[in-house]
Amino acid sequence: MTAGQTITITSTQGTFRTVGVTPTRNGTASGTLTFTVTGKLSQGYILSLTSGTLTVDGTTYTVSSGSAQMGRAADVIIGQGTTTPTGQFLVQAQARGSFAGTTGSVALDLNGSTEYAVFLTGTIHN
Repeated sequence: MTAGQTITITSTQGTFRTVGVTPTRNGTASGTLTFTVTGKLSQGYILSLTSGTLTVDGTTYTVSSGSAQMGRAADVIIGQGTTTPTGQFLVQAQARGSFAGTTGSVALDLNGSTEYAVFLTGTIHN
């Protein structure tokens, strides 16, 4: 990984479930998240979440800001961000192999109008 490199994860086949409401709702989700490597550390990388959209339960959320970090093996991203309409999320992405280009999965805890657990599986592009 080098500074300025982008990592885009795209998924059209995801799922969601509501958290903390009764009855629980389940459904399909999709999204694209783009991370940019902004720095290198001795034990990993610093990333910014530069763009993205998530469609969950009929609402499209646009990423307005975010930050993340990646370990030196370049196979896990952990971070957080905010969305428009108003929402906040935690994100954990896992690559098969590394984020150098393969498939991966993304788990998000999205708190918009309702709290959602979102699971996306998709393609990684650099």
